[in-house]
Amino acid sequence: MYSSLLDAPAHTVLTLLDITHPGLSQWLQRLGLYVGSQVIRHDEDVNYFPARVRTAVGDVVVPAGLAIRLFVHADSGERKPLVEMERKEQGHVETMSCGRGCNLALRHLGLAEEARITFIRLLPHMDYVTLINGHERTRLTEGEAARVWGKGGDETEHQFYFATRNQPFAVSEIIGGRKVREHLQTHGIGPGCSLTLEAIEQAREAHTAGVEPITISSPGGLRCYLNRKQAAQVIVKSELRHGQDAAGAGGEEDE
Repeated sequence: MYSSLLDAPAHTVLTLLDITHPGLSQWLQRLGLYVGSQVIRHDEDVNYFPARVRTAVGDVVVPAGLAIRLFVHADSGERKPLVEMERKEQGHVETMSCGRGCNLALRHLGLAEEARITFIRLLPHMDYVTLINGHERTRLTEGEAARVWGKGGDETEHQFYFATRNQPFAVSEIIGGRKVREHLQTHGIGPGCSLTLEAIEQAREAHTAGVEPITISSPGGLRCYLNRKQAAQVIVKSELRHGQDAAGAGGEEDE
């Protein structure tokens, strides 16, 4: 399936076929992205920050894609998305605009309707350098690390975000729906695999002028932000089968 990056599906491996503007082509080449390179387009949640909150189960991290869909009734009486709360502000979860599977998974984090929470802070973008099954290395965003649930070396259950360096972590579940599960499978991560956190590094980011960025990442972990005009000048090929993007597009499969 051929399209511009502007119209390409998110969470799917894309191959760069052409860059129609010479200046943009040269800029991407300086970043190590050429015709034939592979990238992944992210949806809008990567342009927000994950949130650290305190719930009945302790401190947890809510991925950005869920934090923008989780609405809180603050003790002040104001209703707002989780990402707009202030430090130390308290309230209770009023509603979550994601599917049933997502709601069930969030219960691991002590997040359900009427659950009391204390907002701690938004978190910076970080990369989790991770070894999969002892031999394949990848980089996860902090939001992706927060989506992975399992047991650490001490046999306690928690998010991979809180994993201890150089200790085995057994993945038991992915927090989210079909899109998230399929996206993490592009990293080789799913229930039953073993992860080892090697390092946490500041995310490498490249910005260009413009609003409402289209966000892509390279296999090396570089995150690039293009405006819509630039994204329309990048032609890509997706292995997504015709009609696959629409399958399961509603309900619990969205997040």
